[in-house]
Amino acid sequence: MFVNRIHLKDYRNFENISIELNKNLNIFIGDNAQGKTNLLESIFVSSIGKSFRFSKDESLIRWGKEESLIKVDYSRDDGPKIINILIQKDSKKAIKTNGLTIERNSDLVGMTNIVVFSPDSLNLVKGSPSERRRYLNVELSQLKPNYKYLLTRYTKILLQRNNLLKKISEKPQHRNMMPVWNEHLVVSGTELIFYRLEYLKKVMFFSEKIHDRITGGTEKLNLQYKSSLGKINDLNKEEIKRTYYDKLNKGLEREIIRKATLYGPHLDDIDILINGMDSKYFSSQGQKRTAALSLILAEIDVIYEEKNEYPILLLDDVLSELDNKRKNYLIEFIDSIQTIITSTDDSDLLEILKNKEKKIFYLKNGEITRIIE
Repeated sequence: MFVNRIHLKDYRNFENISIELNKNLNIFIGDNAQGKTNLLESIFVSSIGKSFRFSKDESLIRWGKEESLIKVDYSRDDGPKIINILIQKDSKKAIKTNGLTIERNSDLVGMTNIVVFSPDSLNLVKGSPSERRRYLNVELSQLKPNYKYLLTRYTKILLQRNNLLKKISEKPQHRNMMPVWNEHLVVSGTELIFYRLEYLKKVMFFSEKIHDRITGGTEKLNLQYKSSLGKINDLNKEEIKRTYYDKLNKGLEREIIRKATLYGPHLDDIDILINGMDSKYFSSQGQKRTAALSLILAEIDVIYEEKNEYPILLLDDVLSELDNKRKNYLIEFIDSIQTIITSTDDSDLLEILKNKEKKIFYLKNGEITRIIE
C-alpha cells in the first residue's frame, strides 16, 4: 500500500497543493510552523476520518475559508482507492471513496492503514492511561472493523448506564433497570477487552524482538493489560464475562455513590515494563523513546500479518531525537514500506538517506517545492 498523490485545498495553511509521492521514501524539510505536520495529518485524516492531534474538524479549514478538501490517491494490492473528504463549517464531513459516498467515519476506517511515529508517541510510555487506550482503539479500529462498531456501541451503553446510576441515587426504584444495562455493558465490554488482549499478544511478540535488537539484548520489553476487572489476562471470554458481572454486582453501591461506572475497558490501561520495571516511572528518556519506537514498529508487523500488506509510515520530526543506533535501525526497518518523513534538518538527514530512492520536498509558508537531486 502506498500514496500516489495528495491534493489539499484550503487545508490548514495550504491554499491549493497537489503533489505526487515516491512509493518508497519521501522527505519534507522545513522550519517549524511551515506545514510539515499538517501534511502528514491530512494523510491520517484520509485514513481514520479524524486528526491524530485531537483537532476539531473546523480547525482543519484554512483561516477565513468555509470549507476544506482532502483528496488522497492510494494504491493497494486489491486496486486503487481514491478518498475525498470535504470538511465544511457547521456541517458534517462529506466522505467519498472511489466516488461513492460513505455515511459514517467508521466505514472509512480500515480501508487504508497508517502508522504514525511523532514526538507525541512518547506519551504511549509516559502519558496517561487514556493515551494508551487511544492507541489500542485507533490500531484495532484499523484492523478489525467490528471493533470500531463495538467501541461506539459500548460508549453509548456506558453513557446510558451512567445516567441510570444518577437516577438511582435520586430515586432508588430505578434499580430494577440495572440488570438490563449490565448485560449490554458486559457483552460489549468483554468483546472489546478480548480484542485488546489478542492484539497485545501480537504486539508483544514483535516488539520484544525489535526492542531486543535495538538494545543489543540488554533490555527486555514486556506488555501487560491492566484491567479494572482485576487479573484477567489468562481468562477466556466466558470467564471474563463472569468476572465482569461479579464486579458490577458487588460494586453497585459504590457506583451509585460515585454516579459513574467504575469497571470496564473505558478505564483499562497497559503496563509497559522494561526489565520487569514500570517504564513510566523507572526508565530514562532514552529507554522510553526506545520502548515507544519498538511498539510503533511492532504495529507495522502486526498490520502486515493481518492484511498481508504493509501500512504507510509517517515519521513526524523524530529522527533528530534518536541516536545513531536507533536511527540506523529505523532506516533499515523501513526499506519495504512507504515512509513519509518530516524534518527541520536537511544535512544530517540527507546524508543518512543518501543511498535511498526518494523524493525530497521543501516547505515554506504552506508552499511545497520539489528538489531534484
